[in-house]
Amino acid sequence: MLVAAADRLFPPPEPPPYSVQVFDRHGGLLSTYLTEDDKWRLRTRLEDVSSEFLTAIIAKEDRLFALHPGIDLLAVVRALYDNIRFGRRVSGASTITMQLARMLESGERTYFVKLREMLRALQIELRYSKREILEQYISLLPMGGNIEGVASASWIYFNRPPGKLSLAQATALAILPNDPNFYRLDRSSSPLQNTTREWLKLFEKRRVFSHDIIEEALIEDFSVARAAPPQLAPHLCEQLRRRNVGDLHISTIDPRMQRIAEQLLFNHVQRISSDGVTNGAVLVVENDSMNVAAYCGSADFADSEHQGQVNGVIALRSPGSTLKPFVYARAFDEGTLTPASRLLDIPMDFGGYTPENYDGQFHGDVTVREALLQSLNIPAVGEIARQGTGNVISWLASLGFRGIQSKRSDLGLSLILGGCGSTLEELTRAYSVFSRQGVLSPLRYSHDQHPSGSQPLLSEEAAFLISDILEEHERPDLPEELREISHLPSIAWKTGTSYGKRDAWAIGWNARYTIGVWMGNFSGEGAPELSGAVMAVPLLLDLFNGIDRSGDGLGILQPAGVRTREICSRTGYLPGPQCAATSMALYIEDCSTQKRCELMKAFFLSEDLSVRYCTECLPDTGAVREWYPVYPPELSVWYAENHVEVPRPPAHDPTCTARFSGDGPQILSPSSEYTYYIEKGSGQEILLHAASTTGVHAQYWYVDGTLISEVESGGRAFFKPDASSHRITCMDDAGRRNTLTIDVVYY
Repeated sequence: MLVAAADRLFPPPEPPPYSVQVFDRHGGLLSTYLTEDDKWRLRTRLEDVSSEFLTAIIAKEDRLFALHPGIDLLAVVRALYDNIRFGRRVSGASTITMQLARMLESGERTYFVKLREMLRALQIELRYSKREILEQYISLLPMGGNIEGVASASWIYFNRPPGKLSLAQATALAILPNDPNFYRLDRSSSPLQNTTREWLKLFEKRRVFSHDIIEEALIEDFSVARAAPPQLAPHLCEQLRRRNVGDLHISTIDPRMQRIAEQLLFNHVQRISSDGVTNGAVLVVENDSMNVAAYCGSADFADSEHQGQVNGVIALRSPGSTLKPFVYARAFDEGTLTPASRLLDIPMDFGGYTPENYDGQFHGDVTVREALLQSLNIPAVGEIARQGTGNVISWLASLGFRGIQSKRSDLGLSLILGGCGSTLEELTRAYSVFSRQGVLSPLRYSHDQHPSGSQPLLSEEAAFLISDILEEHERPDLPEELREISHLPSIAWKTGTSYGKRDAWAIGWNARYTIGVWMGNFSGEGAPELSGAVMAVPLLLDLFNGIDRSGDGLGILQPAGVRTREICSRTGYLPGPQCAATSMALYIEDCSTQKRCELMKAFFLSEDLSVRYCTECLPDTGAVREWYPVYPPELSVWYAENHVEVPRPPAHDPTCTARFSGDGPQILSPSSEYTYYIEKGSGQEILLHAASTTGVHAQYWYVDGTLISEVESGGRAFFKPDASSHRITCMDDAGRRNTLTIDVVYY
């Protein structure tokens, strides 16, 4: 009763704070940190320590540890008798529990302090199990300098986990706490080696260990060289240390994959550093669990010259073209596009924004598959304009792009080309939907993390179609030197390069892994050779070969809802009655557009095919019906300007005086959506440019009601503005017209 009351009134001190330790998924130490009092003090569990050490420390310090209540009374009496007899301190009779009490509450070596230790030992035995006492004891043993505990000493002196200690090493660490200053291992291991051999012989004499084991330990010449504890995945470990409570964290890191990723990234940066690229980051995610298997925030954490401690996984950078697949996937689910649908790739003015392709070239019209594989900019911008910028921003925000959500009021069509901010973490997570049947889930960094919030953001069918497109190896972002390599992994991937060549990306996936790669400089400096294809793709392919070498194919099965159908090869729609060529293409059943091709139109011509008739001038006899493709007006203009030969009907009958109904010319420039700023006295002119339907041969431009120019269909004219606003009209040779008003500001 008295002991229990004293325990409540005067509880023993709590153990000091331990070093934060971060482990891999198998329990191996990834990284550890000094405590606030600058100690290496690693909390240690019994199962993490070699049985030789536990046997040695108990045999040496307290053979009756499992039996006594914290105090060995016989040893106390014997020690007291010897001390009185010899007139000096011969032995202390301290049990392991009493030694733990002294570690928790230090004091001078007096009889009063010894009595206090004995009382504290009783309290400790009341509070903790023998296992807990032994774990605290081996975690707090003084090992010299700022090193405490067997785990700290094992890593720092022998560069190995405490579970891998040899008998000689275990015995040395059992001896070291008796006089850590005398046995300073950072100075010389000779005194400790000699004492270790003496204790090994004593262990044999006491039959603690067998003769054969002792013989092996006696000839072991263990070397000691102070080293830093392990430091794998330092950026992730730092995040877990800051975000989570406690000193023990088990991460999802796979140590094999982490070492492969770190080494490949380091080697890659060494190879390309001469091109002005000094850093990179890698994230490896296991698709089934969303466990982060490898996490490299930089090429070298210790490289202060190139800001190696910056975490490139969470750094906000320009994503370049990496967002394009999500915009097309959304259109697949809307049913407006299929991989075979055709999009315009011609110079276009989106309210004053005139994007260009990476190579400065235009292709007329291309399929969605071609647009995505070649990462063409104009089709992607056009698709965002069709879907609505606000809708696309909301869609990307739902995929976890926080930077896009926070800056949504400042973003426009250029966001699809990298005019926004995202992180490697966000991109890799978002890309995992393509291998997870369209389901987005949080990344998992630690084993005690049970993330919730998984949600289907794409259909399984749309996710498959994106993977099917980007699995293709015949594409411009596969470097030429890699095209003939036989061991290219079976993956789908997308690259991106930011404006100014400051960021290079490659995100790849198969059924098992999604891997994200970023290359660049943390200073933000660009480099001429910095592109996703040149700098990021080779590392991405190396990572898949190193991590998933046994992978067989992409492994993403075609859903039942993805079917094959016949389409018009020229438009991507279901074939019309006059389609000359058809092909087979994938689509989403009960979702994809069922529109039929209407490219071919019938025209009535004279018998010699030189004149086209309308219904007003169609003769009673002598007319023939012919079919011609009718392309969108702006595409027809591009064909004419680039001398692309396409069948065209002849001019309308010049003797016909009928005026046509229907849409007039589509004015491409100028635009009424923004204001024109003209420097006074500069003589600056404004371009007049319009597109008309097939069969139009002439256009007439009017400014404020005055005819200023006559051009052939799709031709260009210019005028000098001289007022704050102008009314612009374009009329074709069939009398159809379009009009708009522009505002002009002079400065």
